[in-house]
Amino acid sequence: MEELAGPLCRRLEAEPTAYDLAISSCIILYHFADVVAHVRGLTAHEVAEEIAAKVPDFHTIRAIANAGKHVELTRHPKSELVGLRAEHLVRGKGAAFSDGSYFEGNVTWSDMPEAVVVETPEGRLHDVPHLCARVFKALCSDTELFQV
Repeated sequence: MEELAGPLCRRLEAEPTAYDLAISSCIILYHFADVVAHVRGLTAHEVAEEIAAKVPDFHTIRAIANAGKHVELTRHPKSELVGLRAEHLVRGKGAAFSDGSYFEGNVTWSDMPEAVVVETPEGRLHDVPHLCARVFKALCSDTELFQV
């Protein structure tokens, strides 16, 4: 986490419109489940489900990571994310609030700087740099996961 995800997430925070950093950050964050699974002798799927139960944003990270690798998400534990495509990640206005959220209807302030954003199939807009930062922080603060 500290050697791969940390630097990527910090670079994405500094360069919020960097599409490559957004996809890479999501892929590394999602595949942290592989590391935990290896250490615990579980499947990556089991660990990903455990993480998502604790960190709901992990579902979206997982969806972005897989859409970024496979062009279109054809299966996912949360059916509302199926259909997400890599091309849905675009540069757009960043979130209205410091927690990465938007006003109702995916509206933000007119003067917000651009960031990589994604509108998931259920119609929710996500500020990807904020999303990555939240998941990274949550994973690092969960000692049961982080100190495998």
